[in-house]
Amino acid sequence: MSNIQVSVRIPPKLYEKLLAHTNAVGLPKSKVITQALSQYLETDEKEKPSSSIEERLVNVEKRLERLESSPTLDKSSNVIQTKEKEKKSQPTLSFKTPPLQEFFFERPIIDETGTILKRLKGESQCFKEELGDGIILEMIYIPGGTFVMGSTSDEPGSQVCEQPQHTVTLEGFFLGKFPITQKQWEIVAQYPKVNRDLGVDPSCFKGSDRPVESLSWEDAVEFCDRLSQYTQRPYQLPSEAQWEYACRGETTSPFYFGPTLTGDLANYMAKRLYAGESSSLYRQETTSVSAFYPNGFGLYDLHGNVWEWCADAWYSSYDNASTSGKPRSSSQQETRRVLRGGSWDEDAYHCRCASRYAYHPQAVGVSQIGFRVMLMASGQ
Repeated sequence: MSNIQVSVRIPPKLYEKLLAHTNAVGLPKSKVITQALSQYLETDEKEKPSSSIEERLVNVEKRLERLESSPTLDKSSNVIQTKEKEKKSQPTLSFKTPPLQEFFFERPIIDETGTILKRLKGESQCFKEELGDGIILEMIYIPGGTFVMGSTSDEPGSQVCEQPQHTVTLEGFFLGKFPITQKQWEIVAQYPKVNRDLGVDPSCFKGSDRPVESLSWEDAVEFCDRLSQYTQRPYQLPSEAQWEYACRGETTSPFYFGPTLTGDLANYMAKRLYAGESSSLYRQETTSVSAFYPNGFGLYDLHGNVWEWCADAWYSSYDNASTSGKPRSSSQQETRRVLRGGSWDEDAYHCRCASRYAYHPQAVGVSQIGFRVMLMASGQ
């Protein structure tokens, strides 16, 4: 039987949405359009058999999120494609936030030599917290999900403390788009004291858009407490499970850019090699938090620049780790806290998604340590 060709005029608005979806899922335009039409132009059980093509085209626009009915792995980039519906879902909050806003970004995917293979377009939601004096804190919504935490023993740079790998399921939360900057710190450090005093200008490397550093875990907790008191929203440090989930940005590779890292993509000791990339610039200081590309959630600076404090007490392995991603509490034998993400003064292997480090919560004066803040979407 010969094929029957049917000519269908796609409305311009729908065509633009199909193109946007093409970029989001990384599939060829022809495949996305064919898939959409073949899936939705057929009569649906709930639709009348007499529904016109034009009426069903309208439904295509409303139901694009079902193009990918389950998560799939793009093996060329180790990117897990999630349902569009999940990415755009509105969190259910038990407290008020400023209105959520959509924003768009671009991120590269690289091979083991550091060569950019392609650039993917992304979209996320955030709200802007007004801190005063025109300074804002951008909080990105991270949809809940399940991921495999930790590293395999054959991942280059892997440490025993990153094992065993285990599955963690998280509820949705908000995470700072950037590490807390010096201008944000200066504002909040002048809010009313909750438990301890804060210096207004603790950083070694000065710059309003550079991350604040040289502060202790206890200082970071006080910052969260003052911010919570000021906004009436329960800000906290992220658990390390939340941090790693957010850092991976729906990827499974050592770095959210791919199998390696380069000095063009992050601020670290790039003169030392991780895989097949070339040696590049070692800056020997912090940089602006927006100097490099974001990850799949639109988060910046999770590789390098400054280590970031997490809420968890340090444990030397993931034995008996929580599967819900809640922070682990201190024991009498161990009071150190978890650091994540590496810094400007670390090799690439310390900047991997799974890398973790321990440090004393009262320690100050270390220019490699900063933090970012978290807010549970459920208000817990």
